[in-house]
Amino acid sequence: MTRRAVVALAAGVVLASASVFAQAAKPKPKVTLPPAIESAFKAAYPNATITNASKEKEGGQEIWEVESVDRGLHRDLNYKLDGTVIEIEEEVTEADFPPAVAAAIKARYPKATVAKREKLTKDRAVSYEVQLKGAGVGEVVLTPDGKWISPKPSK
Repeated sequence: MTRRAVVALAAGVVLASASVFAQAAKPKPKVTLPPAIESAFKAAYPNATITNASKEKEGGQEIWEVESVDRGLHRDLNYKLDGTVIEIEEEVTEADFPPAVAAAIKARYPKATVAKREKLTKDRAVSYEVQLKGAGVGEVVLTPDGKWISPKPSK
Protein backbone atom coordinates (compact mmCIF):
# COMPACT_ATOMS: atom_id res chain seq x y z
CA MET A 1 0.00 0.00 0.00
CA THR A 2 1.34 3.41 -0.89
CA ARG A 3 1.84 6.14 1.67
CA ARG A 4 -0.94 8.17 0.05
CA ALA A 5 -3.36 5.20 0.37
CA VAL A 6 -2.43 4.72 4.04
CA VAL A 7 -3.00 8.42 4.77
CA ALA A 8 -6.34 8.35 2.93
CA LEU A 9 -7.40 5.22 4.81
CA ALA A 10 -6.41 6.75 8.17
CA ALA A 11 -8.27 9.96 7.34
CA GLY A 12 -11.38 7.94 6.49
CA VAL A 13 -11.21 6.10 9.82
CA VAL A 14 -10.81 9.38 11.71
CA LEU A 15 -13.78 10.95 9.89
CA ALA A 16 -15.97 7.88 10.47
CA SER A 17 -15.05 7.86 14.18
CA ALA A 18 -15.79 11.57 14.48
CA SER A 19 -19.20 10.99 12.89
CA VAL A 20 -20.01 8.18 15.35
CA PHE A 21 -18.97 10.33 18.33
CA ALA A 22 -20.96 13.30 17.03
CA GLN A 23 -24.10 11.16 16.76
CA ALA A 24 -23.59 9.73 20.26
CA ALA A 25 -23.14 13.22 21.71
CA LYS A 26 -26.43 14.52 20.29
CA PRO A 27 -28.96 15.06 23.06
CA LYS A 28 -32.13 12.99 22.99
CA PRO A 29 -35.14 14.91 21.73
CA LYS A 30 -37.08 16.36 24.65
CA VAL A 31 -40.31 14.55 25.39
CA THR A 32 -43.21 16.80 26.26
CA LEU A 33 -45.06 15.51 29.30
CA PRO A 34 -48.82 15.84 29.59
CA PRO A 35 -49.54 18.99 31.64
CA ALA A 36 -51.09 17.13 34.60
CA ILE A 37 -48.00 14.91 34.95
CA GLU A 38 -45.54 17.75 34.56
CA SER A 39 -47.42 19.81 37.15
CA ALA A 40 -47.63 16.92 39.64
CA PHE A 41 -43.93 16.11 39.23
CA LYS A 42 -42.76 19.73 39.64
CA ALA A 43 -44.96 20.21 42.70
CA ALA A 44 -43.64 17.08 44.40
CA TYR A 45 -39.99 17.41 43.35
CA PRO A 46 -39.17 21.07 42.66
CA ASN A 47 -35.38 20.52 42.72
CA ALA A 48 -35.31 17.37 40.57
CA THR A 49 -34.12 17.25 36.98
CA ILE A 50 -36.00 15.06 34.53
CA THR A 51 -33.50 12.91 32.63
CA ASN A 52 -35.97 10.93 30.52
CA ALA A 53 -39.67 10.38 30.05
CA SER A 54 -41.54 7.78 28.05
CA LYS A 55 -45.12 6.77 27.33
CA GLU A 56 -46.10 3.12 27.74
CA LYS A 57 -49.21 0.95 27.65
CA GLU A 58 -49.88 -1.17 30.72
CA GLY A 59 -53.06 -3.19 31.01
CA GLY A 60 -54.54 -1.19 28.12
CA GLN A 61 -53.92 2.05 30.03
CA GLU A 62 -51.51 4.80 28.99
CA ILE A 63 -48.91 5.49 31.64
CA TRP A 64 -45.84 7.70 31.70
CA GLU A 65 -42.49 6.83 33.24
CA VAL A 66 -40.50 9.85 34.41
CA GLU A 67 -36.83 9.31 35.25
CA SER A 68 -35.15 11.98 37.32
CA VAL A 69 -32.21 12.93 39.50
CA ASP A 70 -32.59 14.87 42.73
CA ARG A 71 -29.53 15.81 44.79
CA GLY A 72 -27.55 13.05 43.06
CA LEU A 73 -30.10 10.30 43.71
CA HIS A 74 -32.15 8.67 40.96
CA ARG A 75 -35.93 8.52 41.11
CA ASP A 76 -38.32 6.87 38.62
CA LEU A 77 -42.05 7.46 38.78
CA ASN A 78 -44.96 5.96 36.87
CA TYR A 79 -47.94 8.26 36.38
CA LYS A 80 -51.47 7.92 35.09
CA LEU A 81 -52.39 10.46 32.41
CA ASP A 82 -54.23 12.59 35.01
CA GLY A 83 -51.04 13.02 37.09
CA THR A 84 -51.80 10.33 39.68
CA VAL A 85 -48.69 8.50 40.84
CA ILE A 86 -48.82 4.75 40.31
CA GLU A 87 -45.36 3.76 41.53
CA ILE A 88 -42.17 5.38 42.81
CA GLU A 89 -38.68 3.87 42.79
CA GLU A 90 -36.10 6.04 44.51
CA GLU A 91 -32.50 5.54 45.50
CA VAL A 92 -31.87 5.69 49.22
CA THR A 93 -28.67 6.72 50.99
CA GLU A 94 -27.20 4.54 53.70
CA ALA A 95 -28.23 7.15 56.28
CA ASP A 96 -31.89 6.95 55.15
CA PHE A 97 -31.95 3.16 54.96
CA PRO A 98 -34.14 1.52 57.66
CA PRO A 99 -31.96 -0.12 60.33
CA ALA A 100 -34.27 -3.17 60.43
CA VAL A 101 -33.69 -3.81 56.71
CA ALA A 102 -29.92 -3.40 57.05
CA ALA A 103 -29.87 -5.74 60.07
CA ALA A 104 -31.92 -8.43 58.29
CA ILE A 105 -29.58 -8.37 55.29
CA LYS A 106 -26.48 -8.43 57.49
CA ALA A 107 -27.82 -11.39 59.48
CA ARG A 108 -28.66 -13.44 56.41
CA TYR A 109 -25.77 -12.37 54.16
CA PRO A 110 -22.94 -11.31 56.52
CA LYS A 111 -20.29 -11.15 53.77
CA ALA A 112 -22.44 -9.29 51.23
CA THR A 113 -21.97 -5.68 50.28
CA VAL A 114 -24.80 -3.42 49.20
CA ALA A 115 -24.44 -2.18 45.62
CA LYS A 116 -27.71 -0.20 45.44
CA ARG A 117 -30.70 0.59 47.69
CA GLU A 118 -34.12 1.60 46.41
CA LYS A 119 -37.34 2.43 48.19
CA LEU A 120 -40.38 1.23 46.23
CA THR A 121 -43.80 2.74 46.86
CA LYS A 122 -46.88 1.32 45.14
CA ASP A 123 -50.46 1.72 46.36
CA ARG A 124 -49.06 3.19 49.59
CA ALA A 125 -47.16 -0.05 50.26
CA VAL A 126 -43.44 0.49 50.83
CA SER A 127 -40.67 -2.03 50.30
CA TYR A 128 -36.91 -1.87 49.88
CA GLU A 129 -35.17 -3.45 46.89
CA VAL A 130 -31.47 -4.00 47.51
CA GLN A 131 -28.83 -5.14 45.03
CA LEU A 132 -26.12 -7.21 46.71
CA LYS A 133 -22.65 -8.36 45.80
CA GLY A 134 -21.12 -11.50 47.30
CA ALA A 135 -24.42 -12.89 48.57
CA GLY A 136 -25.21 -15.63 46.08
CA VAL A 137 -28.31 -13.64 45.10
CA GLY A 138 -28.30 -10.43 43.11
CA GLU A 139 -31.29 -8.73 44.67
CA VAL A 140 -33.48 -8.93 47.75
CA VAL A 141 -36.73 -7.20 48.68
CA LEU A 142 -37.81 -6.51 52.26
CA THR A 143 -40.53 -4.61 54.09
CA PRO A 144 -39.47 -1.51 56.09
CA ASP A 145 -39.51 -3.59 59.30
CA GLY A 146 -37.04 -6.12 57.84
CA LYS A 147 -39.39 -8.92 56.79
CA TRP A 148 -38.35 -10.82 53.66
CA ILE A 149 -40.41 -10.56 50.49
CA SER A 150 -37.78 -12.13 48.23
CA PRO A 151 -35.86 -14.25 48.19
CA LYS A 152 -38.19 -16.12 50.47
CA PRO A 153 -36.72 -17.09 53.85
CA SER A 154 -35.71 -20.74 54.31
CA LYS A 155 -37.97 -22.93 56.41
